[in-house]
Parts: sequence; structure tokens; C-alpha cells
Amino acid sequence: MIIAIASGKGGVGKTTISVNVAVLLSFLGRTVVVDGDVALPNVHVHLNLSPPASLPEVLKGEASLKEAIYELPFKVGKKETTLHILPSSGPLEKIDLDGFPEVVKELDKDYDFVIVDVAAGLSKYALLPIMASEKIYVVVNPEKASIEDGKRVISVASSIGKEVSGVIVNRYKGEKALAELAQKEISENLAGIVRESKLVKKAWEIGKPFVVAFPSSAVSKDVAKLAKNMAGMKTEIKKYGKLKYFLRLA
Repeated sequence: MIIAIASGKGGVGKTTISVNVAVLLSFLGRTVVVDGDVALPNVHVHLNLSPPASLPEVLKGEASLKEAIYELPFKVGKKETTLHILPSSGPLEKIDLDGFPEVVKELDKDYDFVIVDVAAGLSKYALLPIMASEKIYVVVNPEKASIEDGKRVISVASSIGKEVSGVIVNRYKGEKALAELAQKEISENLAGIVRESKLVKKAWEIGKPFVVAFPSSAVSKDVAKLAKNMAGMKTEIKKYGKLKYFLRLA
């Protein structure tokens, strides 16, 4: 299954969501996370990788797909898993993405879950990965401006015959009304609510996904629910208020 994680604008935590949900999905099936943002890649930074070959080299015919995929072992609690990564790193340059759909189709043959971290915005860098995906999830922050940006993804997806599969509200601090607005404006399927947490930054600084660094935290449990929903294991997402958020800070 090819799953696109998209956003109307950058800065909403889309890559953080992509990496962490991919780790947990790897416990449910063979998983690869693809950095579809070839212009401003960040997946390799989140995972502390310095890859000699990556997606741009594959697209230019300078490396094989196998050469550009890396395996990272992770331990979450007592359970062990392996996540596969197809990064996009290297100097900023114009990359022809026309071959991207074929790359993810090839990955889809070998993996249960292909998680594509899509470039923010509505440029060609975002459009082609969205076109190549079977499911599209839109990440927003609980702010009206962010939700408006997320609505634009719906318009673009609709123009190419795609439907948004769900909305993910990230950096949530109990803004129940805004979570309901995101459901109304973007997708009735509230796939996940991921709370604001200081642990996210701490994990990023040490180059580990927070679900690995802090597996028992509330924010990791939020992503566990999101991963189950993406895998088709329907899990109820409750929109709690500010009081409950502050009572359960993590």
C-alpha cells in the first residue's frame, strides 16, 4: 500500500509524523519510508543518516533502487523491528520527478507499507507523489490557517481524481473545536491526533524517532493509534479538551 503524508504548507510536523508512523507500521508489515521531498529533504536528518546514494541518484540513473535503500534496526520497548529508508539527500538541484511513480510502484511489490513523505505545498514536487499514492493523509496543526492550507490539498487531489483518506491533527493541545473543524473541512476520517510534546524535539536532537526514544510516552501512544488506523485496524480517536491535555502532558 502506497501512503502519502502531505500538507498544505511546511512546518506542521509532516516528516516527524511520517518517520514515527513508519517505525510502528514496520511491526505490522514490511515498511519503507520514502523522502519524496527531493528539494528540501529531511528524513535522513531525522534518522541520523548520511547516505552515499539516495532517491535523486535513482531518478537520474546513477544508482539502483537497491543501492539507495537503507535498513535501520529499532527496538521499541522489548520488540525489535527493521525499517527501510529511501532518502533524498545531497546538494539542492533541479530533479526530474517523472520517474517517481515507477519507483514507488516497484517498492509496492516488496513492501506492505510504502510511506511517502510528500513535499509541502502544491508544486510538482508534491503533485507527482500524491498521484502515485493509493491513500493520502493530510497533516495540519490545530490552527485555522493550517486547516485552510490543508483544504488546498483536497482541491489538488480532486483535480487528479484522488480523495483524501484522512486528516491528522499534529501538535494538539486540546483545541477540540479546531479538530472538529479539520474533520469538517478536510476529511471526516480523523486518522489521528498527535499531541504537542517536548519529547519530540528531544528525540529529533538525538537522531531517533520519538516512538523509539520514548515508547511509553503519551505522544508515542498517539502515533500508535494513527498507525493502526492507517493499517486498517480501526481505532477511535477522541477529541479531548485543554484540561485533559494539561493533565496528561508528555
